Amino acid sequence: MSRILALAVIGFLPAVSVEAEELLEYQVKAAFLLNFVKFVEWPPAAFETSESPMAICVLGDDPFGSTLDRIVAEETVDGRRVAVHRIKSPPPPKSCQALFVPKSEKDVVKTLRETGPGVLTVGEKEGFLHDGGMIVFEIENRRVRFSIHQIAAENGGLKLSSRLLSVARSIQK
Repeated sequence: MSRILALAVIGFLPAVSVEAEELLEYQVKAAFLLNFVKFVEWPPAAFETSESPMAICVLGDDPFGSTLDRIVAEETVDGRRVAVHRIKSPPPPKSCQALFVPKSEKDVVKTLRETGPGVLTVGEKEGFLHDGGMIVFEIENRRVRFSIHQIAAENGGLKLSSRLLSVARSIQK
């Protein structure tokens, strides 16, 4: 009986480790999201009013749980309070300044096409930049990295800071 219990515990350990790694991965991604919005310049038309928050929206299934909320709590960017919204479909104009598209989203191309200008699109699915996204998270040697599609950002009316560009894994122009 104790052998069976030991085997069950050993079999469970890799799952716990993978779960812990995924939790850490999304904590890092949440911190990156906050930092991305600090290093992007939006056109004034991207906001409803001068008092509108800097809204980070998560589309569909939210892999962050409460992590993203905790990270942005009490944060401001360019004098705007940072807010997190969870949405089920592409955002209406001026409601989101950053849109996170998780890998669970099925029709990324349609989502990106329906997302208007003035929205920083961030994803994690392979091919996200090719589909028209602006920043994609990548895992390299168990580290969270990101690549940028600079032309997509510029076409969306956004100006990316040279500081953000300098720490990207790669930049597509």
